[in-house]
Amino acid sequence: MKAAMVDRELIEHLTRPGVRLPGLQNWLMNEVWTQAAFEAAGSSPQAYLLRGETMVDKRENLLRAAAPSLFNELVSAPSEERIIPSFLQNNSRTAVVIFDGCSLREMPRLLALAGNSRRQVLECGCGRAAVPSETEYFISDRLGMGLEALGPSQLSGRGELKQRNTRYYYYGRTSDYHTIEDGDEQLLLWSRFPDQRYTDSTANDETMFDGIWDGLEQAWKRTVQAVPPDRTVLVTSDHGYIFLGPGMSDHGLKGVDRMLDGKRFRFFEPNESLPETGNGLWVDAGRRLAVMAGRGHNRFQGPGAQSVYRHGGLTLMEMLTPWIVLGPVQ
Repeated sequence: MKAAMVDRELIEHLTRPGVRLPGLQNWLMNEVWTQAAFEAAGSSPQAYLLRGETMVDKRENLLRAAAPSLFNELVSAPSEERIIPSFLQNNSRTAVVIFDGCSLREMPRLLALAGNSRRQVLECGCGRAAVPSETEYFISDRLGMGLEALGPSQLSGRGELKQRNTRYYYYGRTSDYHTIEDGDEQLLLWSRFPDQRYTDSTANDETMFDGIWDGLEQAWKRTVQAVPPDRTVLVTSDHGYIFLGPGMSDHGLKGVDRMLDGKRFRFFEPNESLPETGNGLWVDAGRRLAVMAGRGHNRFQGPGAQSVYRHGGLTLMEMLTPWIVLGPVQ
């Protein structure tokens, strides 16, 4: 009976006209990646990861085959209420904390840490990565500061931030520490956790998720808890990731990455033939950009090639990110 109910939900997603993304966001945040789901998995991070990814893999693969318009929704501009420039403009005495590569899976952990910090959750929803779902393009396309595509370590001392009355703190490691002085500026804190872990030699199965779950506490203490207590804090991420453990990918996408040189996206030179959207690719002809659309393996070479934690493409778990607004310490 339960399986039949799940199948009916899938059929509704496949056959219902109109947009699908709001319903999928609700499903991910209120059914798949929740505290109740974590407890149902025996409070084991890796069991919780595998349980949730099995559900997402099944639904997203069916949607790719039957309703590829989902990818057009994922690349559409996020709402004005869920972009960092609007948050900074509409709130005074704020701080933005970006956990690089954090996903919706970690929402229960982030909410628990917020409670431990005695900060009330004012808003809880989904942010959106840039396309491609890589850090550099989030900086150029989502920060709203007129920056080019560059890495977070390169933001220190940038005039564009100073012009917008923003003070920047960069945490290359979870152990990094900064004394955050108060003042009139907006605060932007960027932690490279958990993304720094994805090229680790341990990132080849679900057991690394235990380390992500535990490591968030230290990263939180160094960032959110270091913010002056009277500030409103936005906790968000630049991109999520897909987990491509055994059985967690779409076999129909095998070999799609050949056109992308084994990557999850590729910019094509003017003299190269540009592929068309379809068959596992989404193409922006204006940018001469092709992105893997769907939960397929890519076979790139270099650091992190054995990792099952990937980003850069176009899927639910790469594109949808945490968006949590916290009030002052109570």
